[in-house]
Amino acid sequence: MRTQLNSAVLLLLASICFAAPIAPARAADGDQYLGTWSGSWAGADGSSGHFQLNLERGSDGKLTGSIAVSQDGGGGSDYTSKLKNAGFAGDKFTAAYEPPDGQSEIHMKGTFGSKSGDGDWSLGAKDQPSSPAMASGTWKILKP
Repeated sequence: MRTQLNSAVLLLLASICFAAPIAPARAADGDQYLGTWSGSWAGADGSSGHFQLNLERGSDGKLTGSIAVSQDGGGGSDYTSKLKNAGFAGDKFTAAYEPPDGQSEIHMKGTFGSKSGDGDWSLGAKDQPSSPAMASGTWKILKP
C-alpha cells in the first residue's frame, strides 16, 4: 500500500514538473493594445486637436512608441514625440512625452478597451511631477 502511495505521489510530481514548461507563455501586460490608434483631445481651455498613438514593444521588452499631435485650427503646433514611461497595468494606461519646447512634459492616463479608450492628460514642468498642471484635458482614442 505504501509503495503504491509513493508511486502515485511521484507520478503526480513528475506530471506537474513536465507540464509546467509546456504551458503557453503569457503575453506581457498591454500587448493586446499594441499598434496604431487614432484619437482626439480637448483642453479645459477650449483647445482641441487630434493625435495618432503608436504603441510597440521594444527589444528590451518595455512598452514604447510615439505620438503625433495636431491642434485644430493649425497654428504650426503639430509635432511628433517619443513616449517615455509608457505602461499598462491590465487595461489602465499611463505614459509621458515631451512636446518640442523641451521644458515641459505631458502625462496621459486612461483606460483602454479592445477598440477604444479614453482618459485625461496634463501638461506640467519637465521633471517636476508635483508642480501644478499648466494645462489639462481629456482624450479619446479608437483603433481602426
